[in-house]
Amino acid sequence: MNFTKDNDKLVIVAAVRTPIGQAGKSLSSYQSHELGIMVAEEAIKRSGIDKKNIDGVVAGEIGQSSRAPNVARVILVKNELPLESTAVTVANNCVSGFEAINEACRRILLGENTVELVVGLESMSNFPIYLSKAQQNSKTATVEKIRQNWQMIPEIPEVEMISAVDEGLVDPVRKANMAETGEVVAQMLGLSKKQLDEYAAGSYRKTLEAIQAGKYKPWLMPVKSEKGSLEDDEFIMSKTGFVEKPERFEKAAAIFDMPPHTNMKDFYAKYGKWIGKPYTESVKGAVSLFNACPRSDGAGALMITTESRAKQWNCKILAHIRGWGNYGVDPIYMGLGITHSMKKALDNAGLSWSDMDSFEIHEAFAATALGSIMQTKDIYGFDLFSKLGQGKINPNGGTLAMGHPLGATGIRIAMNQIMEMQLNPAVKLSIGGICAGGGVGGALILER
Repeated sequence: MNFTKDNDKLVIVAAVRTPIGQAGKSLSSYQSHELGIMVAEEAIKRSGIDKKNIDGVVAGEIGQSSRAPNVARVILVKNELPLESTAVTVANNCVSGFEAINEACRRILLGENTVELVVGLESMSNFPIYLSKAQQNSKTATVEKIRQNWQMIPEIPEVEMISAVDEGLVDPVRKANMAETGEVVAQMLGLSKKQLDEYAAGSYRKTLEAIQAGKYKPWLMPVKSEKGSLEDDEFIMSKTGFVEKPERFEKAAAIFDMPPHTNMKDFYAKYGKWIGKPYTESVKGAVSLFNACPRSDGAGALMITTESRAKQWNCKILAHIRGWGNYGVDPIYMGLGITHSMKKALDNAGLSWSDMDSFEIHEAFAATALGSIMQTKDIYGFDLFSKLGQGKINPNGGTLAMGHPLGATGIRIAMNQIMEMQLNPAVKLSIGGICAGGGVGGALILER
């Protein structure tokens, strides 16, 4: 697959993101499009490219709001980019940030655009709670009728109040929420809670150390709100005690070993055919709140163009885009899409596992990250465990500690790839991998 335009490489010439906020906390007063507008403005400024030359915007977001339909177009207009420019919003679950990068590159490769602003954004704080089938009932068909009849709504059986976050985190085919898919992977691969906790502790430690060393500062734009100014990723800064005392991970109960969820016997009754082994009394749950990523808010933006134009405009080239790949697995094994998408990206780019100097693996759950590392060795014969031991996987921390603002995570991971290349001269090639609901996997290869 040719990832150049007339032998002209695709390059990233600007990258910036907000600190990641915890859902309901520092960034919750901002709608996702407001965060997107902010980072877009800053990316344009950092690129040094004249606005009149930006002829495309691609945004990645899962929970698009009716307040900003086709948020890419809203970002374009608010930032006073040429009105005739293209603007499209893509949604590919948690791979949406990578998908926005892919789509921007495709448009440049096809000659439709020359410079693409790419934005990934999400505000889980502002996902709605809605009344399902309200418009089909005469008592709830309009906002005014809902107000008039609010007290009787619980008595209308066909009208149901639903959290868009909770609903969106359930696969509609397998009827499993994302935590359940993580537990299926852990049980299938024999991953214990102790192993997952140890992995999560490493993610927390690496993230905190990178923040304290100031590694992220050049890539972040602080965000002010009535709650103050958010300077660093919020979740890990509230969980420094877990780094100081990693035994706290052990004290957190496994989700499916305690009510109100279920117990592992019931879990196996529901998912045993996918786990592939029978339930025994010795089975223990593995996924906990602290070896799973938190719900988050945030946005990030990149600027992509060709190498020749970047040089023409005296832009600083941060990385070449060497290739990408997408691959799907059964939704019940959601997290394992990482392994196969990385292999697909390597094949597309004509590269091998051993060519990669650094790996960024999305940590929706410690189970899915560690499971992908296991599967890479078991299926493709490449020992990612040794790379983990050498500090070549998520060297500056990952999603478990930083947070997961869904559509923005792909931008964050690409930025971590770039950051490590800037910090470590030995890194020439980096691959990032992301899993997503529905079994989607996406991978991106960047080159110094």
